[in-house]
Parts: sequence; C-alpha cells; structure tokens
Amino acid sequence: FDHEENGSQSDTGADGPLLGTVLERSVFARGGTYEDRARAFAGTVCLSSDTGHAVHPNYAERHDPTHHPVANGGPILKVNVNMRYATDGSGRAVFAAACEKAGVPWQTFVSNNSMPCGTTIGPITAARHGIQTVDIGVAILSMHSARELCGADDPYLLANALTAFLTD
Repeated sequence: FDHEENGSQSDTGADGPLLGTVLERSVFARGGTYEDRARAFAGTVCLSSDTGHAVHPNYAERHDPTHHPVANGGPILKVNVNMRYATDGSGRAVFAAACEKAGVPWQTFVSNNSMPCGTTIGPITAARHGIQTVDIGVAILSMHSARELCGADDPYLLANALTAFLTD
C-alpha cells in the first residue's frame, strides 16, 4: 500500500478500496455470493507484519515498564489499549499458538501509555473489512532512520512463526 506513513487515506493506501476490492473479486471469481464474502471475511485472520521499537538503552522510559522487546528476542506482538494496533485477546492466542508450534520465542510490544503511539494498517484492515487482524513484526532500533537495526535472528524466527501460522 501507499501512504502508510501519513494515514493511508488515498486510493492506493490501506484505507482505500484496493484490499476489499481484490478480496471481493477473489470470492466472486470462484462463484461466491455476498454471503460467502461475509463468511470468508469473518473467518479470516490477517497477520499484519511491520516493525516495532526495541528498547533503546538510552530511552528505556519510552516503553511500558513491564514490556521491553529486545533484538534477537523473537518476533513481537504489538498491542495498544487505544487500538493503534489491531491485536486483541483472540489474536494474541493465534499468534502465540503459531510461535509455540514453530518453537519460536516471542515478545510483546506495548508503548508507554503516557506517550503518543504510532499505528499500522492493521486497525484499518480490521475496522474496514471486519477481518480479525494481529499486528506483529520484529523489534528494531532507530526506526525511520537511514540505518534501522534488527537482530540477525529475528527475521528468521518471524518467518518460522509465519510458516507455522500458514500451515496450521
């Protein structure tokens, strides 16, 4: 999608018609009806993968005190009480089960609630299409800089978790 960094509100952004149109056409191309579409959307789980902030040693106070994701600690599950991330309790269970099946450690990213928090396209997908969405990713340092850093093991661990999710 385009324009993710400034709200996704464009004809080619996540808040535009593209995803819904493609998914609907997929259902209808197979001879499905609007009822089939509604059932498919309601029965789908979307894993929205983006990066999240690893705890920076100079700015640890910017994280929730009980959740400090680190590089090479495994993929992160992103949660936010204001739904800046789409993850809910059942989504957490889906992700945890995939990680357990793959033997992959995982971490929870929770921003400090006294600070503003970014967002992803996950809440847009969930709200606009009624598709359960789980925000996940890898923890990185220096987000949006010229040299973002992640643990060398984390993309591999995330790939293993995604494989377990897709083959369940």
